[in-house]
Amino acid sequence: MSRGLPPSTEGWHVIYHRLKELEERDAPINVGLIATGTFGAQIVAQTCQMVGMRIAAIAELDSEKAIAAYERGGISSKHIRISEASADINRAIADGQPIVTRDSAALIESDVDVIIEATGDVEVAARHARDAILQKKHVVMVTVEGDVVYGTQLKKHADEAGVLYSAANGDEPSLAFQLWDWARALGFRVVAAGKGTRFLTTFRKANPDDVPRLYGFTGTDYNAQMFGSFLDGTKHAIEMCALSNMTGLVPDVRGMHFPAVDLRDMPDALSHMSKGGILNQEGVVEAVSAAHQDETPVERNLRGGLYAIIDGPVPALIESMRSYGEITGMITGTKTDYAMVYRPQHFIGCEMPLTIAHMMLNGVTCGTPIGQISEVISAAKKPLRAGTLLDGEGGYCVYGLLENAKTATAENLLPVGLSRGATLVRDIAEDGVVTYDDVELPESVALDLRRAQDGTP
Repeated sequence: MSRGLPPSTEGWHVIYHRLKELEERDAPINVGLIATGTFGAQIVAQTCQMVGMRIAAIAELDSEKAIAAYERGGISSKHIRISEASADINRAIADGQPIVTRDSAALIESDVDVIIEATGDVEVAARHARDAILQKKHVVMVTVEGDVVYGTQLKKHADEAGVLYSAANGDEPSLAFQLWDWARALGFRVVAAGKGTRFLTTFRKANPDDVPRLYGFTGTDYNAQMFGSFLDGTKHAIEMCALSNMTGLVPDVRGMHFPAVDLRDMPDALSHMSKGGILNQEGVVEAVSAAHQDETPVERNLRGGLYAIIDGPVPALIESMRSYGEITGMITGTKTDYAMVYRPQHFIGCEMPLTIAHMMLNGVTCGTPIGQISEVISAAKKPLRAGTLLDGEGGYCVYGLLENAKTATAENLLPVGLSRGATLVRDIAEDGVVTYDDVELPESVALDLRRAQDGTP
């Protein structure tokens, strides 16, 4: 049963006070987490420091990883139960003891209030999210790689089931969405919104073998393909696709511009060409690079941060803010009447528990798709021969490019999230885009959801 509080009769309460009330009533929000990679482990460690909410159960194929995640949060392994049965999970929840299981289905069927899907696997996440919604559980989709493929369909299922489907607070799409939402609620027009990162066009062809050199990693305790998807730009495209699908903002050009631009110059640079900027249109998503193509750093950059370039409802409004000088910390254009709101950092999984609080206490999400506005399409990292088995995001075969969904549909382009396990039926030139006609796709839950979303057989 949902543990959310009814509206207080004493007026508005901040989240902390309302969570504290749940703690005092011994009625915490019981959260089920699937997977304890880096993001998932951060969620566990942070939630263990909170009141009114707990990670009641973890589903993880490697039980030791789940136990270690609890221990990082301050919970001794001697207090952690292990079982594969949903009945045991329910008893542990009732007893207030954390439990670890290898069986994600048992977790989904248990008495947890919310499911966090954090596997990072497009197909596995599709099954988990679909099944959780069928069990009338709220879902937080950390696996943004899957959300950009079939999130609109999952949102439809969630609406029909009377539950919430949400992006993860702390991840870049949700935080950028919150800046957009703040601006739109106040009546500002959003010219551009997105994230800062470090990306060079020469990284497009990077593969897992390049990760140690380009990131400076030693050892083997990291997911090379996941980091490869950041290097080759695929992950940035995925995150900006999620933002696009939540806001209606569109990519300006295929693959985005990735301009290397100083923080102080962003309101001018991210404007229409008629105003001296780089954009062909306004109302876009865009990733901004912290490095020039010669690899020299941008002096004041937004790497790791989020931004929104805004235009006041009346020109005098931005001018009024500009008149304060540095008092407000406002960055405004010198050539445009645009201003920028931004956040210089994100706390990754440590902020994710706030998603649960907003869902359970206020009945709202931290961002959810409004439609398939953009797509992340597949392009060849090298010449690919017919018969090649594609290996998905961050691998050796393809990289992802952000594209307007209408264009992707018209050209029958293959979403990169469906590329893993696909077999090419014809040759693809280096940098050539891959279409549905170019591949044989294995049957999967992800494909089923996407077909339902597209209304195709």
